Amino acid sequence: MQKLGAGYQTLFLYRRKGYQFSPATTKPLGDLAWDYFFSTPASEGMHRDLGDPYALGHAFVGLVKGMEENYAWMDQHWPDSHYIVISLSFDTQGEKPSPWIEGWRCVYDLKTGAFSVPPDFAENNAKAIKNPPPQSN
Repeated sequence: MQKLGAGYQTLFLYRRKGYQFSPATTKPLGDLAWDYFFSTPASEGMHRDLGDPYALGHAFVGLVKGMEENYAWMDQHWPDSHYIVISLSFDTQGEKPSPWIEGWRCVYDLKTGAFSVPPDFAENNAKAIKNPPPQSN
């Protein structure tokens, strides 16, 4: 995890070869996670400035604890510890209220380089999508 500025951070993934490290992905892993989120139906109605992934407002990308135990606390039994669970949150700022998310989860497969949302995450992710209350005029 690397801090990028005032309240912003993202994830980077590196390969290790002896004492040398090199990027494991073409973009920061956090940016790829946002790309994945905005390709899903969950992002419907949410705006993203594609030129700046952190123009969302207060964007947060974090690792969910438990990789060392294969996320057993989440009742997962994934093989070979090759999955990373990532949590995404953001809110937008401005005059017009818009949807935001708090703790939406996805999985990154270290072997295939693909993101997915396991069925077990459906309940959490449904609660993570927040919509502003309707404005009365």
